[in-house]
Amino acid sequence: MVICHFVMGTPISVVSELSFQDRLETILNYEKNFSERARENEQQNGGRDSQYKTHADFQATQRNPYKKRITVTREKPHRPNIDDTVIDRLHAAVKDEKSSVPVEKLDFDDNLGIFLDAAERYYNSLQCKIVE
Repeated sequence: MVICHFVMGTPISVVSELSFQDRLETILNYEKNFSERARENEQQNGGRDSQYKTHADFQATQRNPYKKRITVTREKPHRPNIDDTVIDRLHAAVKDEKSSVPVEKLDFDDNLGIFLDAAERYYNSLQCKIVE
């Protein structure tokens, strides 16, 4: 939900109204390759631990990044049904992020984790941070 919040640039309350599948599709539609863009940002700013570029929608500094605190609850179902076409798009996105990963052999949660880790790295390079 938080990465979708970053992608959409809207309040979390708006994002929470979307279904899980809609959130995933929004993220899949946003960026072709999060890892590549994160590397570009990190190189442009002197490396992974150096100064970060600031995203216009989430103003922050290295000492004071844009933070979104989340609380994880399991009141709602963890993952409703996802259309096969969206799963295929997720597999393609994971292949784009890490070409050596055997996406067909991994379960949905593992593929989603790889994809969202890449997105989180990208948003960290833009000074956005998820805090649990």
